Amino acid sequence: MKLTSSQIQQLYRFTRQHYVEYYDVQTELVDHLANDIEHIWLSQPNLSFEDAKTISFKKFGVFGFMEVVEARSKALNKKYWKLVWKIFKQFFNVPHIIISISIFLILLMGFQFIPSKMLFISISIGGVIILSFKLYFLNQEKKKRFKDTNKKWLLEEFVFNLGGAAAFLNLFLQMANFSPETTSNTLILIASFILTIFILLIYITTFILPSQIEEILIKQYPEYKLV
Repeated sequence: MKLTSSQIQQLYRFTRQHYVEYYDVQTELVDHLANDIEHIWLSQPNLSFEDAKTISFKKFGVFGFMEVVEARSKALNKKYWKLVWKIFKQFFNVPHIIISISIFLILLMGFQFIPSKMLFISISIGGVIILSFKLYFLNQEKKKRFKDTNKKWLLEEFVFNLGGAAAFLNLFLQMANFSPETTSNTLILIASFILTIFILLIYITTFILPSQIEEILIKQYPEYKLV
């Protein structure tokens, strides 16, 4: 016996009622539940849909769908940083390497003319301001996309949350807090190199990936075009 369209929609509602808010994770769970219910019906054909659903759901254990959501989150977090790494590598190939070298040289010159602590604090304040504004506008865009489609996608959440922007904000604050008053030439070179990498990562996560969100979702989810 096969599930009807109405029963499939009931399974979607069931996953939402159990705090699964992302459509891609809902779809994965609905596919699993539907297949399991049909398998249960093979041996118990007189069992009602509700009873079969209850039996299937109990197989997920006391935490219900939480473990599935967590596992999916970990997998897509790795996927997100692979996307970041793929773009990051381009900044060390021609012609993008010019951008990387330019940032490095600007920072190097900055350390020559601006006291180290003041430069660190200025970069930190600028980073916090940029991230805060960008997060606000991305959050507005995310709300608009949800209003238009009534669907949330887990990878979309990672992109619009800048892969965990709170960590970046904390790094900026720590940089301002513990920046040294003076630095040697060796430390200046190291600091300029690390800051260059940091700025590139911020640029990729804050501007490049959000601008490619449609392409990213289409590649990740075959069903995205159908929604």
